Amino acid sequence: MAESLQAEATVERLIFKGKPKAMSAAIAVMVAGLLIFPMGMNQVFFVEAMAWTFIAWGSLLLFGHLIDYSTTYEVTEDALIVRSPLRFWSFGRTMDWGHIKRMNVLLSRIESTTEDATLQIIYTPEGSTQMIREDMPYDSQLAQEIVSRAGLKAAKDSGMTSFDDLPQDSKGQFSWQ
Repeated sequence: MAESLQAEATVERLIFKGKPKAMSAAIAVMVAGLLIFPMGMNQVFFVEAMAWTFIAWGSLLLFGHLIDYSTTYEVTEDALIVRSPLRFWSFGRTMDWGHIKRMNVLLSRIESTTEDATLQIIYTPEGSTQMIREDMPYDSQLAQEIVSRAGLKAAKDSGMTSFDDLPQDSKGQFSWQ
C-alpha cells in the first residue's frame, strides 16, 4: 500500500489522502534563488532578475506539491467530495454520483506504475452544461469506488480490464462512461 493513496475508513464514508511528493527540487530552486543575495552576486540586474525568478518558481512548485499532499477525496453514499484547504480559489467540490459522466485513467508511459497514472473525473453539475474536470492521483481502490458508485461502464475497446493491474504494454487514456 506504499504506492497507493492512504485510505481511512469510517462507517459511512471512505477517505483517501493525497500523495506526498518529492519537494526537494522545489526547495532547491527556491534556495538557489535566495542564496544569490547573501553571496553578493546581485550586483548585475540580470542576475538579480534570475534570482527572483528562481524564488518565484520554487515557491510555486512547493505550493503545488503542498496542495496535492493536503487534498482529500471522500467517498460517501451520496457523492465524491474533494477538499483542498490550500486551494484558495476552490476549497472543496461535491460531485454527486448521478452527475459524474466519465472517468479517465491516463497512463503517461509504457510499463507504468501507479505514480505514472492519473485519474480524471468529469462532472456536470445539476442544471448546467458545464463539464468540470478534477485530476487526482491514481489509486485502484478509489477508481473502483468511483466506477461502482457512479454506475460507469468501460468504454468500447478499452484495454484496461482491472484497476489493480495497469496495462504494461501501452500508454494512453482508458475511459469509463
